[in-house]
Amino acid sequence: MCPLNTGMADDPGKDPLEPENPEQKDLDPAYAPATQSQKMGLTFYGALALIGILVVLIVFMNVQGSRASANVLLVKNTWTLQSYMDANGELVPTITGPPITAGFNNKGSVRGSAGCNDYVANYTTRNLAISISLPVMTGNTCENQSVMQQESAYTKDIVRAVEFRVSESNLNLYDDTGRAILVYIATG
Repeated sequence: MCPLNTGMADDPGKDPLEPENPEQKDLDPAYAPATQSQKMGLTFYGALALIGILVVLIVFMNVQGSRASANVLLVKNTWTLQSYMDANGELVPTITGPPITAGFNNKGSVRGSAGCNDYVANYTTRNLAISISLPVMTGNTCENQSVMQQESAYTKDIVRAVEFRVSESNLNLYDDTGRAILVYIATG
């Protein structure tokens, strides 16, 4: 009787799919290890491309949406100044006294109190850029010189603003170097 050939190697530790001749393994592409790209496949790269496109769309659509909503938030609130750039170029908190306010409207004007005097100025925005004209002020004089100095710094800072960032509760105006020069909180 002839023994049955099962294709199994006599060595129990040897892989039955390994070729008998080790040189055959080097020559036969069926025995070549899979490369990283072969393991990933087209499905993976297609899904990766779709995710990339989705991320780009979300980022660009969100930027456009944030620009549009920035103008809505700008006019939605009355803003009360918390910090301003003083004559030394330092961002300092406002002093205790009459609040400094700004109220932007849809018609391109901003009005409020600068401390002693009320003011009105024209403004324009484009995306997140802002330009504010020199304010027209009432002619009051305060007895408190600190309030007058703060008001003077405020009116200088407001015309230096070239960029803004706004949220539901904060408005920051920046100069052309990117430094915050006026910091407001929403008060109404």
